[in-house]
Amino acid sequence: MLSQRDLDFLRGLSVFAGLRDDVTVNIGKHAERIEIESDRLLYREGEPANEMAVVLDGKLDVIKKCYNGLEVCIASLGPGDIAGEMSLIDIQPRSADVWARAPVSLAVLKHVDLISVYREDKQSYTLLVLNIAREISIRLRRLDTAVANIKGHILEVTGVSDVRGAIRASSNDSSIPSNSADPGAPAVALEKNDGEGKDTRTN
Repeated sequence: MLSQRDLDFLRGLSVFAGLRDDVTVNIGKHAERIEIESDRLLYREGEPANEMAVVLDGKLDVIKKCYNGLEVCIASLGPGDIAGEMSLIDIQPRSADVWARAPVSLAVLKHVDLISVYREDKQSYTLLVLNIAREISIRLRRLDTAVANIKGHILEVTGVSDVRGAIRASSNDSSIPSNSADPGAPAVALEKNDGEGKDTRTN
């Protein structure tokens, strides 16, 4: 159960914007405040997801592995940010590791607790899901800009517009498949047809 101070903090977040006060109080009754020490793993990539966590204080790092096994911090989450909310929308396993890089306080809300909100007030539940979806959309727009900037830099430095092509050109790494294509390009598959290859593009 969250304190009144924590509830007031949640009310100021866009994810909980527009919810009636009694709905927020109900969420606070189900949520659990937890404290995590520095350098502790909160979520592991690939594991089942059944909760989301709001950062009340401290910092979380979202870590994703690259194709070559290197770990990259793709986001740092501070007070007011949420970890694990995507699983509420797509019902998929964790997409990345989440680490506490400093002592952190979290308000943890399990998916089963949100089901109780759905049963009691479908309109408030719908609003909550829409708020979460909007936050994910904002994050994706920022990611689009970041990817464009990275590819623009690679093009400027190497003259190669294909990110993987640039990596191959600079490292001559044979472990990268030669048929790797720009993630934004149409997928290409080769099918056998009377002994000849047939180029089939999926749009």
